[in-house]
Amino acid sequence: MTAAENAICVLGAAVTISTTSSVLKACTEAIRQGARVIDFHQVNEVDSAALGLIIECRREAEHAGLALRCINLPANLRSLATLYGVLDLIPQ
Repeated sequence: MTAAENAICVLGAAVTISTTSSVLKACTEAIRQGARVIDFHQVNEVDSAALGLIIECRREAEHAGLALRCINLPANLRSLATLYGVLDLIPQ
């Protein structure tokens, strides 16, 4: 699902309601190990659960005293974030 390397957590192909539990677990562990970037460049499927994942990762990073950034957000994830009014909650 995810890989943490050089303070970057690279997400796998899908971030959906069926995968968010395992993806969140891996992201949380990566953040605890110092990851400061979540990279979506390999993601090709998302749903609204991805927004919750980002917000929870942001909370985890803040708790660890880290500034988190999300990069390479898919266009459909940006559209969902805009639709739900949470685009400003995604650290880019």
